[in-house]
Amino acid sequence: MLSFTSVIRNKKNIGLIATLSMLLLIATACGNGDSSKSSDDSDGEGKVELVASTINPANTLLGEAFVAFAEEIENQSNGEIEVSLHMDGALGDASSLYQSVISGDIDIIYSDPGWFAEHQPEFDVISSYYLFDDQEHFESVVNSDDKLAYFEDALKESPGLNTLMYIGGIERNILSTFPIESVEDLKGKVMRSGTGAAELEWWEELGANPVSIDFSEVYSGLQTGVAEGTQNSLDSMIHNRFGEVGDYVARTQHDLTLGFVVMNDERYEQLSDSHKEAIQKAAEIVQPEYIEIAFDQAEEDMKTLEEEFDITFTDVDVDGFIEKSRELLMERAEEHEIVDVIEEIIEQ
Repeated sequence: MLSFTSVIRNKKNIGLIATLSMLLLIATACGNGDSSKSSDDSDGEGKVELVASTINPANTLLGEAFVAFAEEIENQSNGEIEVSLHMDGALGDASSLYQSVISGDIDIIYSDPGWFAEHQPEFDVISSYYLFDDQEHFESVVNSDDKLAYFEDALKESPGLNTLMYIGGIERNILSTFPIESVEDLKGKVMRSGTGAAELEWWEELGANPVSIDFSEVYSGLQTGVAEGTQNSLDSMIHNRFGEVGDYVARTQHDLTLGFVVMNDERYEQLSDSHKEAIQKAAEIVQPEYIEIAFDQAEEDMKTLEEEFDITFTDVDVDGFIEKSRELLMERAEEHEIVDVIEEIIEQ
């Protein structure tokens, strides 16, 4: 049994402990008055790590631009933003990267616009061919502040992605086992297509018989005659050695790559103003530089295909390609009720 004196002593100890606890809480609260801001606060204090990923290897033009953007973000933020890069599909294929940036498991990805059609079907329209005439036209649209605003706003609305930068200007042409000098030469030819409806429909519009072949099987498809041709970028023809199983390239320039670097918008809005500004400045530096590099690279890639792969570039009449492709483009624009938006881009 406890004595009265012990009870008094215990009560005093309890009171002392309570007092000390209260003082500690007050001191902690006061100390947190200056340090309770997260690393993403509006004053830009602290460091932020962003996870960025792409399916493109670092030694391709798209990969090089993505790496340069990450490095410039770190530079513009004075090292406050650290970008953890994962290249060459290290975090998954294009579909899984798209889902991951929506969920916020990945912060930033590079994506072709076709993936966005899942949430915004009108992106099928800007995945169409001959949206741009040439380098000057492409740059006047992509490097402007508002020509692609409709699509940027649509992405922000759903699925909640913020467009940070464009990577593009890489031209696509047709590699084949037979010469192509006009659109009539494609009649009845079996041409490789991806699984997307837009590309399949385009080949059909040109009179070809498209066959869906996974990209990893394009080389063997051309080698075995399952397909007689494919449409790819020049650097892809080199990197994947398609020039070994093809004989001709028709420089149709039917597509000037328009790739989006997007970020989970919720994550973006958590950044401080200074960190947002660092990302914007990085984009302003890297985007025009690498678009210029992409256009300049075409001549070098043509030379490589001619000298190392013995590819013959045909003198192709592109008027027929443009006419049929633009008809299909405007049909899609009308279907999605964005004719005015597309006409403003085309007529820029």
